[in-house]
Amino acid sequence: CENCDVSLTYHKHTHSLTCHYCGYTLTLPDLCPACHLPGIEIVGYGTERIEDDIDKVFPDEKISRMDLDTTRSKSSYDRIIDDFSSHKTNILVGTQMVTKGLDFDAVSIVGILNADTMINFPDFRAHERAFDMLEQVAGRAGRAHKQGQVIVQTSDPSSPVIGFVQEHDYDGFYQHELAEREKFRYPPFTRIINVYLKHRDDATVGEVAVRYSNMLRQVFAHRVMGPERPLVGRVQNLYIRQIVLKMENEASMPKVKQILRQIYENLIAIDARMKSVRLYFDVDPV
Repeated sequence: CENCDVSLTYHKHTHSLTCHYCGYTLTLPDLCPACHLPGIEIVGYGTERIEDDIDKVFPDEKISRMDLDTTRSKSSYDRIIDDFSSHKTNILVGTQMVTKGLDFDAVSIVGILNADTMINFPDFRAHERAFDMLEQVAGRAGRAHKQGQVIVQTSDPSSPVIGFVQEHDYDGFYQHELAEREKFRYPPFTRIINVYLKHRDDATVGEVAVRYSNMLRQVFAHRVMGPERPLVGRVQNLYIRQIVLKMENEASMPKVKQILRQIYENLIAIDARMKSVRLYFDVDPV
């Protein structure tokens, strides 16, 4: 994307490339914009490509796809659900929305592709979210007292998350995750404040973020982590830095935010560039 640090996503039905962060869209070019040679290839697997590949393997089966593009209206969403429930279609390809409260009978097999993306996402809640998602998807197979199969694609079958899902061991996962959270000082043993700084110049936001985090450490000491670039370091032409504070549960959040604001004002007094930096706080991120 020309505005964000992410790859564009190819949409076959419009033959276009789209950024899902800022909405930037262009028609897939015939020539590479860098070397001006032909031969652009589509790589990776989205729902459209998976649908095409399944159609080649099972040409006689009726396939539906459930994602943002195919469910923009309530009528299209309802039609996909009704067709699959009534067996007008017998293979359903979808994103995570397939798991959200839908109840189909006679589902004999569920496939979960690239589960590692969820499990290894850089967020302290990744394992909790992955376990929840995998359990929900697994619950789609074998409804109405009929045995079903669940196939999970992963490069790490020894992952504790996969093991707990295999055993449907909610309590075991809870105890394991709680021990990990306590070890690394994450909620529910602390409260998290994410501090984001944004600016149109990468060097400026980087330097200001370092100064701001150093001033925070003078007050909050080891509770401060960063600054770091987030997973997507530029969105809508704004470069981003993230600072994380891990506060004790008994800490007064209004007082902490007051201190954060006061340090921000102190930094403005000694570094005028801070005035042009966008600063915001995310307390107890969900």
